[in-house]
Amino acid sequence: MGMTNRNAVVTGAGSGIGRGIVEAFLADGYTVWASDLSDDRLAETREALNNSEALRTRAVDVTDYAGLEGLADTVIGEGGSLDAWVNCAGIFDGYADVLETSPELWDKVLTINLTGSFYGARIAAARMTEQKSGRIITVGSVAGQRGAADGIAYAASKAGIEGMTRRLAVDVGHAGVTANVVAPGVIRTNLRATSEEILGDLVSSQQRGIGVSNPEFLDFLIPAKRSGLISEVAAVVVFLASDGAGYVNGQVLPVDGGWTAS
Repeated sequence: MGMTNRNAVVTGAGSGIGRGIVEAFLADGYTVWASDLSDDRLAETREALNNSEALRTRAVDVTDYAGLEGLADTVIGEGGSLDAWVNCAGIFDGYADVLETSPELWDKVLTINLTGSFYGARIAAARMTEQKSGRIITVGSVAGQRGAADGIAYAASKAGIEGMTRRLAVDVGHAGVTANVVAPGVIRTNLRATSEEILGDLVSSQQRGIGVSNPEFLDFLIPAKRSGLISEVAAVVVFLASDGAGYVNGQVLPVDGGWTAS
């Protein structure tokens, strides 16, 4: 965005794809504000990234609107601008079908994945439209387009993210701000473990053992014949935050080895 000092916020930055996105932004010269529900996971991120001087961390629950607002205001107050906001925080429902999904599980997944992303998008949009620049990027999933990819609550939350982002793009485009979704396919992360920590007994032990990242699935449905890398997802996020992506708005970019093309 033509600025020497660029500031990015990444939620869900304590592990997995979120941590990978933080690493990619740091490599591209950003000051990065890494946010996560867990102080312990943020400490692991700091250690994994060698306590980079350009890395800031703050524990914030994405369902806490005031907490996210405080984070955004701190970024602008200390960094001068909010150049990229990445909604990456999310949880996974263990492939629970409609009858296995309790109202409590549904509410928890939708609140964190969809409402949390809306909170971040709204907070970022308010500040970016005022400064007339910025990138809002939300991590979705191929589950937003493939009903068999994940559980019903997770699929609904990711489909909702796509619809929300299309409208968001209409709302912010006039101000030189873009809003897009990066939709990973099968990526090897620790999302299952962190989700179980948050959901506890809301997901059954039977559902915890189900997965699609097995050799037969990859060979049959994924043209690339492999799982994706966190770095491959992060690279697309950094591209969408760049000047070169200034005319990419309201789009869903799959990073799925060709799954959605097959």
